[in-house]
Amino acid sequence: MKEHCREILATAYLFLDGEGLSHAERIEIEAHLEECAPCLERFDLQTEVRSIVYRIGGSTPCPEALKNRIANLLEQA
Repeated sequence: MKEHCREILATAYLFLDGEGLSHAERIEIEAHLEECAPCLERFDLQTEVRSIVYRIGGSTPCPEALKNRIANLLEQA
């Protein structure tokens, strides 16, 4: 993964974590995701995982093996 992609995704993940982004940052992220299919896929996967975690409300502990599997999948994406 290119360094620029890493930087864009790191900023996009801040948005998912509830951090505010400037208008310029949002435009840059949107433009990059429109042009870079691998980043869009990775961002969409992360968004879906966070949505699932939010829905279950953290009431069920995630098994360590599942955490490791998800981490490996995210690294490969």
